[in-house]
Amino acid sequence: MISYLKGTIIHKTQNSIMVLCGAVGYEVQIPASRLLRYSQQQTCEFYIYYHQREDAVQLFGFESWAEREFFMTLLNVSGIGPKGALAIIGQSTLSGLYQAISSENVDFLTKVPGIGRKTAQRLVLELKDKLPASALEEFAAAGMELPEITPAPAMMKDDITDVLLSLGYHESEVRKIYPELKKMQGADEQTIIKKALQLLARI
Repeated sequence: MISYLKGTIIHKTQNSIMVLCGAVGYEVQIPASRLLRYSQQQTCEFYIYYHQREDAVQLFGFESWAEREFFMTLLNVSGIGPKGALAIIGQSTLSGLYQAISSENVDFLTKVPGIGRKTAQRLVLELKDKLPASALEEFAAAGMELPEITPAPAMMKDDITDVLLSLGYHESEVRKIYPELKKMQGADEQTIIKKALQLLARI
């Protein structure tokens, strides 16, 4: 069972990175909103959730053990799989999610992409009494207000290049679509990548 990896990033895709540990490369899926924090040849470390299916083995990476534990807690909620749980964690801080659930703030939870009202209500119902008491007490003692959902940062030119090159496109092809992508400044990562792939398909 793999529970921790430390190594060098040698490849990036749209939703994962490849971490070289010794002579072995591991593909690790991380929240899409965090991909921009990492670049090739950068040293990284992740706490790993090892997910095995009949047809595949997947590694999900987290920046803290607390994130990994909350990810596992989310998997116990009916209707939420590994990819959905990863998206939830990637769209807010743990304290923000804890507070939203404990205060039954369904509206806050539905701001997370992919989370509808029924799923948000189910999250509250099933997890309200399962959150770490220490985290909630610390949050309340500080008198903190519920934080806003943190949107994925807009991609810049170099980030677009890195992602598209990792998908097999040539730099000359990517350069041709920059004028169109430049008009999308401020859009989220997934929207920009989707548009880029559509444009490249026409070249």
